[in-house]
Amino acid sequence: MADRILEFLKNKYFIGAVVAIFLGLLINSITSYTKEKANEEEFKRFQEINNSLSSENTVNVEEFNFEFDSDGFEIITKSVFAKKALDEQNFSEAKALFEDVFIKVKNSSIAKDTKEILLEQYYENLVRLFMELDDFEKGDGLIKENQLGSARYHDVAGDFYKYFEDNEMANYHYDLAISFDMDESQKNLIKLKKPIK
Repeated sequence: MADRILEFLKNKYFIGAVVAIFLGLLINSITSYTKEKANEEEFKRFQEINNSLSSENTVNVEEFNFEFDSDGFEIITKSVFAKKALDEQNFSEAKALFEDVFIKVKNSSIAKDTKEILLEQYYENLVRLFMELDDFEKGDGLIKENQLGSARYHDVAGDFYKYFEDNEMANYHYDLAISFDMDESQKNLIKLKKPIK
């Protein structure tokens, strides 16, 4: 019995399998360590960028490299920069950053529910920026290209068209917003925004 066990242990297939398992574990450990280190480096870079934003100085987007391996870091960083640009009333820069983030989120593999929430938020920011910049064409295009199908989407679209005095489209979107399941106070707020025909 002991001879058979020794013979089995000396078998080249057994030795090859043990070596393959060992190499697999070693490669997996090295890969995990490398990913962890890369993630740490990206986080450090993100912190440096974030710290530079907390200063009172005006931020120049062209000074920063937004290229991250992680979509999450890139989305967060550009969002923070866009918010800073809004605070400084640099609407063109904020619009460009929000457009980049919107496209990045739209093409990402983020979980569906999270993606929908993010898209709604960035969509709203962009539509409001197009209103601020008096850019009807771009805002109208964004609304028509991105049928998000939510009360918030239609409410913001209604605000956009009302701002540009297209009362028919504003009422159309406000009516669609009201058709969603929401409490009566929210519906009443939207009804109050509707322009008189």
